[in-house]
Amino acid sequence: MKYILRVINICLVVLTLVFSSITSAIELPPKDVYAGHTLIDDWDVEAAEQFTDSLLKKHPKSGDVYFLKARVEFLKGHHELAAKILNQVTGNHSEVREFKSLVNNTFEETKLFISSESEHFIYRYKKGPDEILVHYATEVLEKSYKVLGEIFNYYPKEKVLVEFYPDRESFSRISPLTLDNITTSGTVALCKYNRIMMISPGSLVRGYNWMDTLSHEYSHYILTKKSRNNLPLWMHEGIAKYFETRWRNNDIYLTPIMETMLAGGLKKNYLIALEDMMPSLAKLKTAEDVQLAYAEVSTMIEYLTQAHGDKVISTLLERLAKKEPFDLVMSDTLGMSLAIFQKKWKHFVKQKKLKTIPGLKPPGVHFKVDRMSEESNKEYREIDDQKSRDLTFLGDILQSRSFHKAALIEYQ
Repeated sequence: MKYILRVINICLVVLTLVFSSITSAIELPPKDVYAGHTLIDDWDVEAAEQFTDSLLKKHPKSGDVYFLKARVEFLKGHHELAAKILNQVTGNHSEVREFKSLVNNTFEETKLFISSESEHFIYRYKKGPDEILVHYATEVLEKSYKVLGEIFNYYPKEKVLVEFYPDRESFSRISPLTLDNITTSGTVALCKYNRIMMISPGSLVRGYNWMDTLSHEYSHYILTKKSRNNLPLWMHEGIAKYFETRWRNNDIYLTPIMETMLAGGLKKNYLIALEDMMPSLAKLKTAEDVQLAYAEVSTMIEYLTQAHGDKVISTLLERLAKKEPFDLVMSDTLGMSLAIFQKKWKHFVKQKKLKTIPGLKPPGVHFKVDRMSEESNKEYREIDDQKSRDLTFLGDILQSRSFHKAALIEYQ
């Protein structure tokens, strides 16, 4: 979840004089600075690398070029190299400091990671319990590569980098999310910096639906690449949520909690405006708002695809990649403005006869204090509410005896 705004390019051009040189007073032309950052923001890594390397030959002492080069290497997953290159960049502007901090933190958190590969993916993780994730991640992602590739008409040529972080602390240090953002929103994975990053399910008391989440984040990767990072956040999240179960031949995307939140929101006339979802759903104030937002945007995609078919998404992405304004693309492709689309969506979703489960709330995410502990009941004790703890324990007993439906009732 999680995207660079185009306005940062303008800021970076303005910053040219702040860190433009290492040992030389020669400045890089602003148009070259802008062009380089645009390619990087598009995640067009190959073109960005070629462009930056050509600039290095012309301006071998320009801090601007080294900053661009560091961004390129960071997108390629070369964290240590990016950190070393940034040592060549002077200046104390906030954008420089923040990027240096991000790169250095990422290098520190991943320097002991080991890696393995499947046909289309590269996995990095800490040696130990998380090694088992690779087997299942490969199944999810290779299926997603085929299924989502057909839907979106896009198959990445490069291998996609996937990083598993052992806990929320390390995940917070390499992402824009604070620990409070993670706990409040339940965000446990991101697609950012040209890769997928995920908290290990082993660090949570009850784990989480990490396989669908992995496919969800891969959708974000495709959407960013194919649209050249020009797809609005709300549609990004709606598409990723709507298609996150397709890898396992399942088209049921609306969870009971999402359905309950949306039904309640419609009844109370309380909905999350699309502009209020920026810059990320993970930044919304409550877990209820996060689930409501997901319900809104995913049902919008259901309405969109029912009216125009799944392939309409590929058409939208292709036009956005040409830098066409979203409102124009929306109007031309769907035959209506965004305002009319939202009005028709609301009518559509009200016809779905959404069900409400009284008292149902987002379960939240509960992290282990020490994931390596061998105490058998420790995980239950870390669930604060006594009733929730007892129901979880009962659900586990029923699950172990293959009473799956009964267990589900207790979990809910």
